[in-house]
Amino acid sequence: MTLDTTQTAQPKQATATGTIIAVAYSPELMDGIRKELHPSAEVQRWGIPGDRHYGETRYSSSQKKTLPNERPITVVAVEATRSACEAIGIPTDTVPPGGMGENFLTEGLGDLGDVAEGDQFQVLDSSGQPKVILRVEGQNPPCSSLQVYHKLMTKNMMHKRGLLCTVLQEGIVEVGDTITIVKA
Repeated sequence: MTLDTTQTAQPKQATATGTIIAVAYSPELMDGIRKELHPSAEVQRWGIPGDRHYGETRYSSSQKKTLPNERPITVVAVEATRSACEAIGIPTDTVPPGGMGENFLTEGLGDLGDVAEGDQFQVLDSSGQPKVILRVEGQNPPCSSLQVYHKLMTKNMMHKRGLLCTVLQEGIVEVGDTITIVKA
């Protein structure tokens, strides 16, 4: 499926630039939270095929019903996990890549706590053109599953657990790709 990105791919000024340092997806979560690492992922309209969060709908255990999937992709910053580990006093590598249930782990964009709904992540090709565009739908609230790392991890990841995104432009994302934040 090809999406019409005529309006979404218009040149906009990036406010931050970083790197994709991990790509993760899996049909089931390990330890209730982690996803398997891969060198790349095919990003489609409803997420990454083979990922637990792929699909047009999702089941909400808190609401006990099926909802439209407005959160097929999650982006987390390694700066956020390192900061939380430091605040708790545990080694910064306690949370492995894919360990927050993210699809993409970034470095260089800060903790993502200031990224707002409507902002975009643009993953760039070698010529600097967007090859994948994600629209931020909101912050991913931290859940009690994060306590697998430490009992205070949920509290320390508040407002920086990562961002839930929808897909505006499909494509392939690879470890090492450049990623930018474009404000709405």
